[in-house]
Amino acid sequence: MGTKEKKSTIKFQKNKLKGVLKRRKETNKFKRQIIKRQLRRGNKDQNNNEETEGTEETKEEEVAEEVPQVNIEDYFCNFVLDADESLELSDDEEADLDALDAFEGVEVPKKIKEQEKEEDDDMANEEDEEEEEEEEDDEYMYEDESEDEDEDEDMDNEDDDTEVVSMAMLNEWSAAALKKSPTAWKKMLMAFRYIVRSDEDSETKFTYRVESSKVYTKLIRNTLKAAYPILSQHIFFLKKEKYPGRTKNWSKLEKTIRLFLNNCVRFLRELSEDEIIQYVLEQLEPCTLYFGPFSKLSREYLRVLLDRWADVALSEETRHQCYKAIRQLGTTAIDANRKNYMPNVLKGVYLIFANRSTKINEASLPIIQQMLEEAADIYTVDPNLSYEHATVYVRQLADHLKKAKKQKTVESFKQIYTWQYVSCLDFWANVINVTCDPTVGENSPLQALVHPLVEVTLHTMRLNPTPQFLPLRIHLIRTLTGLVDATGYYIPLAPFLFEILSSDIFKSNRLPQQDLPEFDWSLHLKIPKSYLQSKNYQDAAFNVMYDCIIDFYACHGLSIAFPELAIPALDKLKEYLVKMKGTRFVKSIRTLVERMETHKNFIEQKRAPIEYTPNKLEEANAFLRTTDFETTPFGNFLKKRAQQKEQQQ
Repeated sequence: MGTKEKKSTIKFQKNKLKGVLKRRKETNKFKRQIIKRQLRRGNKDQNNNEETEGTEETKEEEVAEEVPQVNIEDYFCNFVLDADESLELSDDEEADLDALDAFEGVEVPKKIKEQEKEEDDDMANEEDEEEEEEEEDDEYMYEDESEDEDEDEDMDNEDDDTEVVSMAMLNEWSAAALKKSPTAWKKMLMAFRYIVRSDEDSETKFTYRVESSKVYTKLIRNTLKAAYPILSQHIFFLKKEKYPGRTKNWSKLEKTIRLFLNNCVRFLRELSEDEIIQYVLEQLEPCTLYFGPFSKLSREYLRVLLDRWADVALSEETRHQCYKAIRQLGTTAIDANRKNYMPNVLKGVYLIFANRSTKINEASLPIIQQMLEEAADIYTVDPNLSYEHATVYVRQLADHLKKAKKQKTVESFKQIYTWQYVSCLDFWANVINVTCDPTVGENSPLQALVHPLVEVTLHTMRLNPTPQFLPLRIHLIRTLTGLVDATGYYIPLAPFLFEILSSDIFKSNRLPQQDLPEFDWSLHLKIPKSYLQSKNYQDAAFNVMYDCIIDFYACHGLSIAFPELAIPALDKLKEYLVKMKGTRFVKSIRTLVERMETHKNFIEQKRAPIEYTPNKLEEANAFLRTTDFETTPFGNFLKKRAQQKEQQQ
């Protein structure tokens, strides 16, 4: 038989081996990340120093040619946080908290004290219900420690000077922190720092350590809850001054606040539970203004927030809380130059969206849509600054498109016909939809981007107009239709819509019906081969084209120029009625023709009494402004069709 392992070895394998291996793996990943970053910045590898200058230059040229000009690596590295990348935060020590000893607690009003006492009693009652189970777990977990204390001395030297935080100690600290005691909060911060940084592979020293899950949860909650009430008693602002660095006690508490915020950012990075993330962000919300003087820390906090905002594993509520924190950081925190962090926020929001939208599926689609809505709201904060950023990125999209049109290669087309490029077009169209709404009555600087964005989108549709990429064109038609509906601008989409009717898809009326799921146009940019030459896809193409025609002309349903827009469309539809005679699509086209003619006559009757000429733009724009579109013939038709779709689903 083999020799029996020591109890200290068994305990090390049970409690610490997994953590050691994890830290070693993270260290190796971090080293690889550093090497990748150096290569991206153009640094030469140390192993190539012995080679000649000529070979070095040729290899660098080969690498530059091999790397595609896609903005995944270099372009997003400033804001995208990789899984194996550590945060660039300033190190902190427990000595930074000594400044709290010079401050005294502020007496709490009686009403607030009674309220906090009730909350503490409720929290204690909840903890007592789980106390028996917790004690049994603790006895089982530490039963060997009392027997083998001498054997564990060599292994646990790092814990010789650390004191285990008990529930009694924590209750005492929490009670004092409720009275705004800086000394008690200092002890809680020391224990909180252990929770955050105990797994780091460094020689970090700690005064306290936490070994109970019950103490762990309560310590986090009470430490964060007591932060702003205590800090706000000593860091207070004047009426005009909103920069924390100019307050009275900032120089004394600067290191303490930095330690607290540092560990909050580290802790937020490692969290995976929705409830804890939401609680941390809620408690950090009033402390956001303290990030201002720490530009490096603010940037890392923004990166963590962006990473969590785009995390598919988190719930919708948690991601929305992250979005609120991002907006709060951009509008509240002020740096030493008295400028906010909105430029970084706007840039980071767009880049993280572009990075996450490289692939769309059923799981990621709701997240992308949520990001689109929330990002557009952020761009309404400062329209002038938003215009500056949007101009740069729309021009960048145009440059990529021009390069693809010039090269005319398969690879260049692939770089444009991707979910990332199409989603970026959706992003800026949605921003313009929100910021250039004519019902608001204000002119937005982003109106100047409507024309270049529409031009880029239309040329993207024309880049490779093959039948296989019909889903991409349908996606962009829907995007531009939403732009028309939100802004009131006219975009000539009718040729693209009627081009679908004249395609080869509808030439055959005897295609086989295959056992395939319903084609989802929002999840594809290219037609899967299994759907080609099938009746399923033919029906799907006709239905989506039919809906797009209705939606496009509905956007101009109250326009005084609707009859002039409808006449060419009616001629085309009547032409297709003759060509498609005998097919199952004739009935739908005939219904559309009848509804458009009825609505055309309705608009002509309404505009017959007017006396102003077409050059009176204000009067023309005010035509039927107070009329409900659903009460019109075409609006009623659109409403009934939407109800039929809901019933079919």
